[in-house]
Amino acid sequence: MHTFYVPSIRPNADTVEISDLEHHHLRNVLRLKKNDIIQIIDGKGGVYSAKVNRISVESTTTQITEQTYYPKKTPVLMLFQGIPKNDKMELILQKTTELGVSQIVPMITERTLQKPSEKRLKRWNRIVISATKQCKSLWLPELQQVRDFDACINTIATETLSLILWEKEKKHHISNVFKSNANPESLALFVGPEGGFTENEVNDAVNKGCIPVSIGSNTLRTETAAIAATAIVAYQYRR
Repeated sequence: MHTFYVPSIRPNADTVEISDLEHHHLRNVLRLKKNDIIQIIDGKGGVYSAKVNRISVESTTTQITEQTYYPKKTPVLMLFQGIPKNDKMELILQKTTELGVSQIVPMITERTLQKPSEKRLKRWNRIVISATKQCKSLWLPELQQVRDFDACINTIATETLSLILWEKEKKHHISNVFKSNANPESLALFVGPEGGFTENEVNDAVNKGCIPVSIGSNTLRTETAAIAATAIVAYQYRR
């Protein structure tokens, strides 16, 4: 069954209208017809079985036949990702979405070399939606606005388990942190861009309650580190 994303669905709605890129995909790519059965997700745990009623040039109208709600998985997993060069962020967005990250914050650090354009931000959002549909997740990760590093570390709640990946960390492997934090309400993962974080950034993060951690002895690319760390955390707390 084909899945479509519609972010704003009225409570107890009988019909749902599909428009824009999702409508284009339904009408021009998949070439669905009237009476075809589809699945609609709202990205907030709502899943709708629906029948195609009408397909026009601009939109598709569907009739809801069944509705189910699934609560968000815990803990909340937040990825604060130093913006890398070129299109590396796209891979990070795609794979961490598949792994179940809850929020993604593109982050400007001292070693960030590129700031995303408005066009690129829109593309990133489309990638997150596509990955959510592909992996059959029912919760769309919240792709937040670009922030600088200081703003990110200042927004972390005290009850959040905050980890910052640092290649120079020798004392704390990420697995050791899990032993003393069995059931965190939420978890924040800080990953640097190419070149990682500066020592000043790590010190500032530690002063705000972050724990510097390693995920192994090898030096990883930023996209590998983000995906690997998200997978480790998801396996530990979401299995």
